[in-house]
Amino acid sequence: MPTDLHISPVVRLANASLRFATVMLAGTVLTSQAQAVGRPDRDPMCKTQDELVACTGQGAVKGTVERDSVAFKGIPYAQAPVGPLRWQAPVPPMPWTGLRDGSQFGPVCPQLVGSEVVGDENCLTLNVWKPKAGPRQPKPVMVFFTGGGNHSFSGQGTAGFGGVQYNGEKLNAEGVVYVSFNYRLGALGFLAHPALSAEQPRGISGNYGSLDQIAMLRWVRDNIAAFGGDPRRVMVFGTSAGGGNICALMTAPAAKGLFQRAAMQSSVPTGCELPTLAQAQAGTGARVAQALGCSASTTSACLRSKTAADVVRAVPGTFGVLPRLYGPNVDGHVFPDQPNKVIARGDHAAMPVIIGSNAQETMQFVDSVGPITDAASYEAAIGRVFGEGATQRILTAYPATSYASPRRAMVQLTTDALFTCQSLRVARLLSRHQTAPVYRYLFAHRLENDPALSALESVHTLEHVFFFAWQGTYQPNASDLALQQAMVPRWTRLARNGHLPHAGSLAWPPAWPGDRFLWLDGGPEVRAGDAGAHCPFWDTVPLPQPHL
Repeated sequence: MPTDLHISPVVRLANASLRFATVMLAGTVLTSQAQAVGRPDRDPMCKTQDELVACTGQGAVKGTVERDSVAFKGIPYAQAPVGPLRWQAPVPPMPWTGLRDGSQFGPVCPQLVGSEVVGDENCLTLNVWKPKAGPRQPKPVMVFFTGGGNHSFSGQGTAGFGGVQYNGEKLNAEGVVYVSFNYRLGALGFLAHPALSAEQPRGISGNYGSLDQIAMLRWVRDNIAAFGGDPRRVMVFGTSAGGGNICALMTAPAAKGLFQRAAMQSSVPTGCELPTLAQAQAGTGARVAQALGCSASTTSACLRSKTAADVVRAVPGTFGVLPRLYGPNVDGHVFPDQPNKVIARGDHAAMPVIIGSNAQETMQFVDSVGPITDAASYEAAIGRVFGEGATQRILTAYPATSYASPRRAMVQLTTDALFTCQSLRVARLLSRHQTAPVYRYLFAHRLENDPALSALESVHTLEHVFFFAWQGTYQPNASDLALQQAMVPRWTRLARNGHLPHAGSLAWPPAWPGDRFLWLDGGPEVRAGDAGAHCPFWDTVPLPQPHL
């Protein structure tokens, strides 16, 4: 895949861009995007009253009508991170003149799809959907953080669950402005290496994808009013790696004030506990450098000489129980300390939070630790995930004979240990160290209208499908639609008001006191406890590190 298409114009700006990126990494607060790049708001295109035109800090963009929404796609929130800008903090986008076409998505960020590398490094774009009609007062904003292990997917959607398009139709119908976006993935977004750290005054590296997320949120703060959004009511919500990224961002000084509500979905064990910079450099960073033939180099020149496709292929990301190879690291600056420790000190950005997980999170993933067909392979799989020292205790708590199969026992114990109980711990932690409400859920629904999907039960990330229009191959039944109608108004109500009612049709009391949670299956109901996940037991078992 060509990777040099945008180098020439970037090189002309290289000195200024690199200085800006270095300043951002060093911690200087950025000015608004419009101030940074000029005053395109003076463009005559910005004087129009056309509802299909929005004037951003970089120029005017024209959207397209999609049913009852207006969509503005492929808007750059940063320059292409190519040439000298690869493995640097994002640089604000250049302004344009005239009317930018907002009818098409920008390229996805480079990633592996099967054995093929797809995408382009010029991928730092976002998409905005606003209601086509309705009151003109500023509307709450919801920004979706995709899953994908920080190495796959984009703001467009995914092929899973019959095909999910991350459009704003369902959220716009509730009076919300919706945003999706791309950020750098895999080694292009999270490569921590001593040679890259040596380039920066603070001696840090690896959090480029997180800095993209912060740059995107700054863009939203500075520009969302042009789309009818309220920058003081921004809710971020995300699934899997996206939810984990949100937990980390709640403790990032540079992200403070950029969002005011959050929902972390199917996200633990990632996000609230991160590897250190040293661990990231010695682990995945060293593996990437070795795979690229750069392990003996003390400078970044070798790494930068590789194509994007080479970097993406070097150490592919994983979809499994563990490990998670790519994501943020605690570098002492972008992320000053472990997120859970920052929260325990009350130094995080306190806000209303939804947190939850699914009832059979690991149904698709347990085979990543080897086939589990009998008692011996079950015991071996437990040892590979949790260590041999904990194996007998776990076998006593989760005997294979108590489940339909040894594999099913492994699904339940990994779901309990790595998701349900972790979610409960984070809900308790947040509840103890902020006054803003924390709402917990457990998603237990399955997609019955497709035998293959139904067999996965309430698998990892299934809950996020319910926030978008059903435009894939799956045909929802009445139960699916009823649950969607129960979920979407609750999430959008939190975005709008910052709290949820204790009673009535949208009742959802805070998690604390009593470890209360909303059981999401059929008609939602309020329950309490750990849903049989044996959390007191898992409190005594050291959990595996999520990153290697």
